[in-house]
Amino acid sequence: MTAKQVLLLTRKTTLYAFLFLSCAVCNGQQELDVFDKNLFDEPFAGDAQIEDFREGVSESASFDNWQPIFEETSEEPCLLPFDYVRHFGFRHSSTHGRHVGRGIPLEGTSWKNRPYHVDWFLGSFLGDELIHGRVSQDNELIAGLRLGWDIDYFWGLECRFGWSDPNIQLAGVETTPINGSIFLSDIDLVYYPWGDSKIRPYGLIGTGFVRYDFVDDMAVSRNTTLVSIPVGGGIQFHHWSWLAWRLEILDNIALGSDGLNTQHSVSLTAGMELRLGARPQSYWPWRSSRRIW
Repeated sequence: MTAKQVLLLTRKTTLYAFLFLSCAVCNGQQELDVFDKNLFDEPFAGDAQIEDFREGVSESASFDNWQPIFEETSEEPCLLPFDYVRHFGFRHSSTHGRHVGRGIPLEGTSWKNRPYHVDWFLGSFLGDELIHGRVSQDNELIAGLRLGWDIDYFWGLECRFGWSDPNIQLAGVETTPINGSIFLSDIDLVYYPWGDSKIRPYGLIGTGFVRYDFVDDMAVSRNTTLVSIPVGGGIQFHHWSWLAWRLEILDNIALGSDGLNTQHSVSLTAGMELRLGARPQSYWPWRSSRRIW
């Protein structure tokens, strides 16, 4: 390109630029910035809606003070009235659990799994003097039936019925001894100090009645009922889940009345317990083989 052509092109470019600026001035155009500074100064219509939404959410989230549906339980264990025997030095499951570690504690089974029992007993009944210096009793067998319920690992309740027919000895009368009749019935409180163990010693105290039926040395037929207080103890042996053995010695105290002396008739018996009250076998599909201890 020659110098003449370059000069001509420059003149044309200058002319076009002058014409463009002239048109812009005539039409009143203003130079625009890249960003309009007044764009965000104008209020946005959606701001009011957003603010209303925030206020609604805050009002919806304001709940009343939380209150439990059920009464809150205290940290202390719930105790039954009978549990307070611990304050007198006796043991109870609320303070000592199932056992105290003596007498071969039961594992995989428990006396409480079958809390009820029915048992019979048989033994010797050592009679006392019925009327001082006049009428006495010979030693005789005693047999009976007992019903019981283990209300705790350390405590139980029992009801006992016993019979005996001792010979009656009359002072100063040489005749063939005549059989008398004794019937005992009482309710007893039983305490197991070792708890849920295979070998379980116990102490017992109760109250009830004992009836004496005999003929005295004056040929008078007597049928007298006295208040009884059996006191004693024994030991139980857990053989199977449904069977237990028992040895027991009691002083069958009978308070004197109607001309009869206060009696201290000692009974030494052995018995067999049938344990009852096990839960039925479970037939749930996921543990169909579960059995009662």
